[in-house]
Amino acid sequence: MQQPTLRNIRIRSTRDAVAVFYGVARNILPLITRRLDAEERLSIVAGCCFVWEENANSEATGLGMERWTDGMGWGPSRVRDEFLFYHQKESDGEELAINPITPWAQMMRKRASRLGTPSSSRRPTEAQRLIKQTYSVLVSLPKDRPTGIVRKWHLTAYFNQETLNELNTIDDLRYLDVPIPDGWFRSARATKARRDSRTIPEHTQVPEGIISSPLDPALVAQTRYRGPPSAPPQNPGIAHASTSGSGRLVPLEYLQNATQRNRRDPTDEQFLRRFGS
Repeated sequence: MQQPTLRNIRIRSTRDAVAVFYGVARNILPLITRRLDAEERLSIVAGCCFVWEENANSEATGLGMERWTDGMGWGPSRVRDEFLFYHQKESDGEELAINPITPWAQMMRKRASRLGTPSSSRRPTEAQRLIKQTYSVLVSLPKDRPTGIVRKWHLTAYFNQETLNELNTIDDLRYLDVPIPDGWFRSARATKARRDSRTIPEHTQVPEGIISSPLDPALVAQTRYRGPPSAPPQNPGIAHASTSGSGRLVPLEYLQNATQRNRRDPTDEQFLRRFGS
C-alpha cells in the first residue's frame, strides 16, 4: 500500500511546496509512482500530501501517471498564489454510499455498515469537507541535466477548515527546512504564463481603412487606393515612395487630393505656429 508523501501537514506557500519537492528529490520523502487504489483513496484525510510525477506515456510504459484521481467529486478550481484549490462537493459521501458503482464507493458502503452509521449522519459539514490544493513544477535534477531531461512533478495536498490549525508546517520538520539549490524547480504555471506572453501571431493583418498615422497622406493613399495596375518602374533598383503595397503606383492627382483632405483645421494650424514661436 502506497503511503502519502507526508501526513498531517499543511502547505502555506510555494516555498513550503518546493521544500517538499526537494525532500522527494533527495529521496527523504517518497514519490507516488502509480494511481491510488480504492483502499489508498479511502485513507485520504486532511493533512495528506502527495507528490507524483506526470508521465504522458504511462499507459504504454506502465510507469508513472498522466493525471491524479482520488475518487472524490470536486467543484471548479480557484487560483491563488500559483496554487489551484478545489472544494469537495457536499453530496459526495451520500451519493457514493447510495450508488456503489466503483470500488471506492463499495468500500465506503462497507465501512459505513461496519461502523453502523447511516449515510445521513456521515454527511460532512462545511468545515469538515476537504479542500484539495495542487501545485506543479518543472524539475531539473543534476543527474538529468546531461541528457536534457526535465520532469514535471505535482503536489496534491488535502486539508479542511476544521483541522487546519492543528496540522504541522514545514517549520516543524527540520529535515525539510533547508536551503533549496537554484535551478532545480520552476513553477510550471509561471513558465506557461511567460511562454504565452511571448507568443506573437505569425500573421498580423491590419483591417482595411485602419492606418498607423492618419496624418500621413501617402499611407492613406496606399491603404485606400484600389486603382488599375500601373506598369513596373524602368529602374527596379530605385525605390518609389508612391508605390502601394501591391506594387501599383498611386496617381499624383490622388496623392494631392489626399493631402488636401488630411490637412489640419486652420485654427489648429494657428495654434501650433504660436506654440512653436
